[in-house]
Amino acid sequence: MNSKKFCACACCGDRLTASCRRSLKGKCIRLFVAARLFPTSLPTDGYICTKCRFMFNQWTALPEFCDVLTTINNSHQAANTVTDVVRDEDEDNGTDQLIDDTSSVADSMDDGSIRVQTANASSSDSESIYDSAVTSDQVDDAEIHSDESSEAMDTIPSDENIDEQGIEIPIEVSVFSKSQCCVCKKQIVPPTVTIREADRTELFIRRHIEIPAGSRCCTLHTVGKRLIPEAFQSLVPHKAQYRRFSPQTLINLLKSYRTRLNSNKHLDFDECMCLTDADYIKLTGFTRAQHAHILSHIPPTSLKNSATRSARSALAYLLMKLKLGLSDSVLASMVGVDSKRQMSRIISEARVAVTKHFVPRYLGLAHLTRQDVIDKHTSPIANRLLTEGRDPCILVLDGTYLYIQKSRNNAVQRKTYSLQKKRSLIKPMVMVTTTGYIVTIFGPFFSDFHNNDASILKHVMLNNYEDILNWTKENDIMILDRGFRDSLGVLKALGIDTAMPSFLGKNRRQFDAYDANRSRFVTKLRWVVEGVNARLKRFRWFSQTIQNSSLPSVPDFMAIVAALNNCFHVPMVVASPEDDDIVRRMNQLLSKSNILQERLIQDNLQRHNVWRFIDIDNLFEPFPVLSLDDIRSITLGVYQLKRARSYAEEHSDCTELTDPDLDFPIEACTEHGAEDIIRLRFRSAHKSCTYHTYIQFDSTQVIAWYCTCIPGPRTVGCCSHIAAAIWFLGYERYQSTTNRQPSSTNTTNIQYADNISDFEPSSDEEDNSYIYTSE
Repeated sequence: MNSKKFCACACCGDRLTASCRRSLKGKCIRLFVAARLFPTSLPTDGYICTKCRFMFNQWTALPEFCDVLTTINNSHQAANTVTDVVRDEDEDNGTDQLIDDTSSVADSMDDGSIRVQTANASSSDSESIYDSAVTSDQVDDAEIHSDESSEAMDTIPSDENIDEQGIEIPIEVSVFSKSQCCVCKKQIVPPTVTIREADRTELFIRRHIEIPAGSRCCTLHTVGKRLIPEAFQSLVPHKAQYRRFSPQTLINLLKSYRTRLNSNKHLDFDECMCLTDADYIKLTGFTRAQHAHILSHIPPTSLKNSATRSARSALAYLLMKLKLGLSDSVLASMVGVDSKRQMSRIISEARVAVTKHFVPRYLGLAHLTRQDVIDKHTSPIANRLLTEGRDPCILVLDGTYLYIQKSRNNAVQRKTYSLQKKRSLIKPMVMVTTTGYIVTIFGPFFSDFHNNDASILKHVMLNNYEDILNWTKENDIMILDRGFRDSLGVLKALGIDTAMPSFLGKNRRQFDAYDANRSRFVTKLRWVVEGVNARLKRFRWFSQTIQNSSLPSVPDFMAIVAALNNCFHVPMVVASPEDDDIVRRMNQLLSKSNILQERLIQDNLQRHNVWRFIDIDNLFEPFPVLSLDDIRSITLGVYQLKRARSYAEEHSDCTELTDPDLDFPIEACTEHGAEDIIRLRFRSAHKSCTYHTYIQFDSTQVIAWYCTCIPGPRTVGCCSHIAAAIWFLGYERYQSTTNRQPSSTNTTNIQYADNISDFEPSSDEEDNSYIYTSE
């Protein structure tokens, strides 16, 4: 049996070859073989086959076996059970070494299969149960290399008092190849990234998977040469095998645990595994890669790493404050900063650094030229609706509101009190392009009657803010709302053209069709500035009441958020294949009069006695079935469609618009020849009045429409009342399921007080002393 070439398995007697034998060294395996051979005596040396070795591994995993060995070890009776002595040949000094047959078993970490080995680290008995074709010498060499790789994670020197025992652990191992990615297992295309030791340790701690030293991965799995959390989750092990870890390696691994736990924060933006990209977006509004892009513009000398925070953490705290609108004290508790004062200092340092180095690249009249706006940031629809063959720069301006606390200073309180909003606020002036790109933000300004939109714009132009007079050229266009009407003379004197919605003349209740159509041309382009203001208000710091102590930071915070919007957000308006058709139809309908309005006036069909209520199924002709695209071709926009459900629910007094028994009041005309016209009564959403909506149709299409609201006569698109009627009659009532809105239940969740008159009549001559005196 001492032959190295041909021998038999000491356990089952099968003939062994050099490639399929396993050493009989080790007390646990000798106890297993002795039990199998009893009453035959156990040989002092020999080998077993791979099959018997596998049976041994299964046997040691049984809880009953572990309990027996633990009892024997604790009672010091192992010598009475097994008394075998194993002699190992020492290649270096030839000395004999007696190995005690007493075996100790470690508690199972995973599946009860962990076993303590008392053999010398250089003659390990650990072998893979999955690699049967590997020789014993090859396995020993591989395990020594694995131990060297694992010990690369060690952070403290070895202790001379630690004996050389090892623990054998079943562990999963990733792919190890210089040409194959260890994460996705695909062929690597240069450049590649070598997995760092910190990521290898982190993966072993979290998922019990070992990445061999020197493993590589694709660059898409990393940010800053560190694995991203998604890569940690998607990494699939290549194989499972037993690995022996030296005591020193285990001690260092436990130290890594302690270090990681002691340094763990509530929210750690420096640790790659702590937060995913989804967490970054929820907390700050931007991904990890976008944070890195911002930091790439800030030199290390401007935002230094310190003992309390890194530059990345400081930027994240700033964005968290803006995104979530949290106070400094709450933010400090969330991220583990010691005090509110320290958090305020960190945010101030980050604010100054970002404003100085990042903002000028993405905001302000100096960061782009007028020609850049024309070439890159002007929508095709704006060019064709307003320019008439010219090539001007088109800008959209509007003021927005930031609510603030009441001020103790009486002068400041008067200047910040808005008579329109009945609140204290300040007003930044936003200038954007027709695609929603923010050119610059002026202000903020006070909000009293001296600081209306027109006054602010005149002040900006005449004081040449950011050299705007040299930046703009003659015949450039500014799209404004009606609040800027008092600035038109100054802008005309400076050679700047304006586009503004029409004004309702004195003693007029409605626009005529042409004025309403011209106004629609402007609102088709001006909505982008409202959308930009809404994007800015998504950062809750701006949508809540701002503390007076934070007012000095408002200009910087507005500039930071605007620059981030320009850098990372997609344009609000992009070119579409439908643009040409929309522009063509709008230009065709611009001068077209409202034929239905003219017919109603000519035939005197606005009288109430020519209309009677009728069931929706008893119309003279069935209302045409329409798609959403058909309705958009009528509205020439999406805002009216968004408002359609609200008007339809109020008109029917029901939120279940697909209910077949729904009562949707409709009036039909009784005059001969006008049976194809219906009328609906919609209440105004803004004031207490009712508008009459008229629609002419046949069984295939909607022919004409008219409404008595202010923009009702227009033919370029339609008002929200007309859109609500067409949307319900031609689309919504044919749907199988309704689109429930959470706000629809508010009328039932909130109570309404009945209007009950007083039991006793009151008069102007009542005695006040009687009214205000209590018994």
